[in-house]
Amino acid sequence: MSAPTPTAVPAAAPPVAPAPTTRTDTKRPIDVTTTAPPTAVTTPPAVTATATAAYASDDERWRAVLERDEAADGVFYYAVTTTGIYSRPSCAARLARRENVEFHTSLAELRARGYRPCRRCHPGEPDPQRHYADTVARACALMDGAAVPPNLDELAQAAGYSRFHFHRMFKSLTGVTPYTYWTAVRARRVREELLGGARTVSDAIYRAGFNTNGQFYAVSGAILGMAPQAFRAGGAGVAVRSAVGATAAGPVLVAVADRGVCAVLDDRPGDRARDRLTALFPQARHAPADAVLSSLVQRALLRAEPPEPALAAFLPRQVVRTCRDELVRHEVRVFLTPDATATGAGLRAG
Repeated sequence: MSAPTPTAVPAAAPPVAPAPTTRTDTKRPIDVTTTAPPTAVTTPPAVTATATAAYASDDERWRAVLERDEAADGVFYYAVTTTGIYSRPSCAARLARRENVEFHTSLAELRARGYRPCRRCHPGEPDPQRHYADTVARACALMDGAAVPPNLDELAQAAGYSRFHFHRMFKSLTGVTPYTYWTAVRARRVREELLGGARTVSDAIYRAGFNTNGQFYAVSGAILGMAPQAFRAGGAGVAVRSAVGATAAGPVLVAVADRGVCAVLDDRPGDRARDRLTALFPQARHAPADAVLSSLVQRALLRAEPPEPALAAFLPRQVVRTCRDELVRHEVRVFLTPDATATGAGLRAG
């Protein structure tokens, strides 16, 4: 091949040095036949020149992987040749051996070479945390529509995770376990049935998803805060005390009857929580809470805050409220009735 014609330069200027030759990776592509690379290529976030310079060498990139440096996310990705998977530098997955790791800055190149994205950190997506929240929201939607208690293995399989990882991810975002969320959904159903849908208490029990009357009555105090007949009759003959506490999302009213919490209502401007409480229990004797109960309500609301508020913002509002209400009911009942866990009202870890 003939040499290119040199570019003319002014006589006073020094000769132009040839551009350095960029070394290309000659490693053979990984043959992956089980999963085709996606057709759509997600554009990685913009990377500044300063960020790129901070991870210019492979040693610096490997150090970022060892430290799970979130600042390196989007600057480069690392691929493991033995598994055919590529990840973000901050991925929490178990680290591979250094000799099996490659570094790349292009998602298109990784996919063209047959690498698959990590299902834990979801490289290339705008926000991996949003994926986790969406996964939990889908699982909650399944439980919201389920007629029988869901199987944890089936929920995890539908989400694409192992049983252990799904359980841990669900609780880290919501503050409750999948089983506890299901029991909260069933409790909400029975309250709704008793207040307007069912002809009898037994109808409400079975329509909500309880298998037997005994199963329901063992936890009815934790669910209703009073006897089912009194709840259905608008709180007839029951004293209801209520207090308003502060949360990050706004004030919340918590009402307590003789057996536990009977209502948890948002009390932001326009919610008219006390009017709604009176409408729920028009036959009850209403009174404000004393200082002790008010302190207990505030403590329960603080303990019921989402473990990761930034991630909870991605969850549907109904999911966040369901988890909050269940935690508040548990916290208050355990204080008022120390044997609540022994009677089956406590939160289950299953």
